[in-house]
This record gives sequence, C-alpha cells and structure tokens, in this order.
Amino acid sequence: MSVAAAVLVMMAVRLRWPAGRSRVRSRLVLAPPVVSRGWLVAVAVAVGAVASAWLPAISGPGVVLLATVGGVGWFAVLQVRAGRARATVARHRAEVVELLGLMSAELRAGVLAQRMMASLADDFPVLRLAARTAETGGDVAQAFRVAAATPGCELLRDVAGAWQVSDRSGAPLATVIGRLEQSARVDREIDREIQSGVAPARATGRMMAALPAMGLLLGSGMGGDPVEVLTSTWIGVTCLAAGCGLACAGIAWIERIAATSGTTS
Repeated sequence: MSVAAAVLVMMAVRLRWPAGRSRVRSRLVLAPPVVSRGWLVAVAVAVGAVASAWLPAISGPGVVLLATVGGVGWFAVLQVRAGRARATVARHRAEVVELLGLMSAELRAGVLAQRMMASLADDFPVLRLAARTAETGGDVAQAFRVAAATPGCELLRDVAGAWQVSDRSGAPLATVIGRLEQSARVDREIDREIQSGVAPARATGRMMAALPAMGLLLGSGMGGDPVEVLTSTWIGVTCLAAGCGLACAGIAWIERIAATSGTTS
C-alpha cells in the first residue's frame, strides 16, 4: 500500500511540474498563471495517494469527517483564487487608467499616435499588440478589442471605438481619450468607496465563520472534549458538516453581495 501511495505521489509531482518553458512564460506574462486541468488532476492524485494509505481504516463518522475537511479545503482554495482574481482585475484597471492619461497627454503634445503607442508599449504590455499592429498598418481598433478581453481592461473597447472613428473621420483622438480617462477615474473612486464599504462585512463574515473553532478551544480548556464528540460520533460529524456548510454558504453569500455591489456601480 505504501509503494502504491509513493507511485501516486510521484505521478502527481510529474503532472504538476510544467513542461518546457511554461514556468519562464508564467513569470514573464502580466496575468497570473491559470490553474490547468493538469494541476487539478495532480491535486486529486496526491489526495488519493494520502488517502489510500489510511482510508481502509476509516469507517462510519470518519468518512463524513474526511468529506467535510475536503469540502472546506476546496472552498478555501476557491476563495483564495477569487481574491487573487479581484486583485488582478483591480491592478489591470489602474494600469488602463494610467495608460489613458499618458496617451491623452502624448497626443495633446502633438506626438503621432503610432509613435506614442510604440513609446508606451514597453511600460504597458496590454498596449503591445496595438502598437505592433499600428507599425504594420493593421486594424488597430481590432487589436484594442482583443486587449479589452483581458479582465480589467474592458475600457480599451471604448478606445477601440474612438480610434476607429478618428481613423475614418479624422476627429481628434486626444479629447475622447482624455474624457475616457476622467470617467474611468471617477468610476475607480466609486469602486474604492464600495469596496471600503463591503470590507467590514467580509471581515465580519469570516470572523463569524471562525468563531466555532474558538468555541471548541474554549470547551477543551474547560475540561470537556468537544473535538472527540464532533469527530467520532454520528451526531457530532453531522453537526460539524452542517456547521461548516452553513459557514461556507454565508461567506459565499457575502462575497456574492459584494461582487454584485461592485458590478452595479
């Protein structure tokens, strides 16, 4: 059994390790690496390797306890990933606002649009595709639309429309981009106020989810053994699973309300 567990762990490590230059690419690109199916399979295989060594000895309430621990762990992973995604989107939005301000300033100073994008592309990777397209005489508006598909860079879709109108009619581009930058700064300030408003609710929800664990410690300090009851009896593991499920549901509900408040602004 231990040999089989070791083989499964080796397979998990091999599946998790990136092939070729993928690790180098993940360090060079702006966006964080995406969790692939190989990573998920590696985690599942690793869990199977650990469980295969001592799962046969578990029966009754232990199965429910194992499923509860796995569910809570997976929920925690999802929350961490969601938090990182929110941070990435906020960073991209801040970069786009800064980019629009610099673009407007360069255009107002009389710099040609192609030269402006070429000079800013080194500091803003999201602009590199549009800069290369402008150098080759391609469809710059479409390049901006492609860049706008990145989460947090949706404002570049408006830049694409402004670029297309300016290219066809000769209308000044600096004025439109300047107004887009001002509007984006206002929206960013509103989003900051909303996030500041929902931050206490998020903190309260997480604290309330952690309070039962403090109650277990308090009960153990008073001479009782609540951990034994919750992990070795059917009533205990049922209450533990229901409590963990309700706590996770409460946190998910608060996160959904916070996300909805941010999108409706």
